[in-house]
Amino acid sequence: MDPKQKERRSPFLVDLVAENERIDEEYKVRMHQQVRRRKNRERRREEIKNKIILQALEESNDVDALRREKRKILEEEKRLKALIEIEKTKIAHRKEDRIAAVRAERNRLRVKRDDQRALNKGNIDEKNQQDLDDLRMKHNIKGPPDNTFSSRSK
Repeated sequence: MDPKQKERRSPFLVDLVAENERIDEEYKVRMHQQVRRRKNRERRREEIKNKIILQALEESNDVDALRREKRKILEEEKRLKALIEIEKTKIAHRKEDRIAAVRAERNRLRVKRDDQRALNKGNIDEKNQQDLDDLRMKHNIKGPPDNTFSSRSK
């Protein structure tokens, strides 16, 4: 066998310093990627946590307002029921007064229903607008396109 052929497989011919530098560089790149991924995860986690906290605060404000509204409604219902009972107990009550009380009660219930419907519609519209804004921000869309044509000439 030729001596050069024997030397080809020799481990001493490998540039150990270059090999070591290559391994160190790969390790640094891997560590940098891991740190970047960890920071991204932490940032996303904090964003989600803040979003949840903000939603909870908004919901608590809404819940408090709804509780106050419900108390007012219950007090008004008690007052109206008391008025209806008083009207029933009076001997000289008139049919028109009772009809007016019933109409007032129906009107109050209709207004209550309409107010709740408007509140729900407003909440849904706000949520839809927020989702639309979030999608626009996510996909980097400026806003709705202006497709109107003006006939005004300058």
